[in-house]
Amino acid sequence: MGIFYSPLSPLWAILLGAPAALALLHAIRSASKVQLEQPTVFSAWCASIILLALIWRMRVPVMPDLHLHLSGVALFSLMFGRHLALTGISIAIALYTFEYEGSWANLGANILLLAIIPCWFSDLLLKKTQQYLPHHMFVYLFGNGFFGALLVNASVGISTMLLRSLLFPDAKLPADAIAYMLLLAWGEAFLVGFLVTIFAVYRPAWLLTFDDNVYLRGK
Repeated sequence: MGIFYSPLSPLWAILLGAPAALALLHAIRSASKVQLEQPTVFSAWCASIILLALIWRMRVPVMPDLHLHLSGVALFSLMFGRHLALTGISIAIALYTFEYEGSWANLGANILLLAIIPCWFSDLLLKKTQQYLPHHMFVYLFGNGFFGALLVNASVGISTMLLRSLLFPDAKLPADAIAYMLLLAWGEAFLVGFLVTIFAVYRPAWLLTFDDNVYLRGK
């Protein structure tokens, strides 16, 4: 749920693009290359980037530049951690912009909305659940895989609508847009929780945020 087709003014493009570029550069430099070298992880990361761009294309238009669709960013963040996820989602944003003729002036804003905010929020939720809740596998699956995904996806939708209202005040949002967005986020949370459970059992290498030493050892 980015802002791909309504070009931003040069001033807003710079104001939003500069911090997004700095955050992306930091993520690239901080990303663990060792984790990507593990068997099948790099392939899963590349496939997730392509799938993310395809998922965003399966959308329901609400306004000319406001579409409801699955986000995918909460699952991406849980699978690869903050830095690798931020990098991968940013690549997916660039791929989507190129493939579907989006506005390149909006690249920074979309990286902020679809990569920086959800990856930071997902990482914060993960750390807080580890700090305040029991170190149990079901806490990870339900706390982060379901409820965390719901909060992350909702934050993406709400922040996108708020920023869009600020950038384009003349384009009034439909009264029920937020309600439908939250309903879709709720449904996606069930899907993310299901996939996280499957990956934790059959493909734990794809869940870089799931630590056996934290959630399984000694249980």
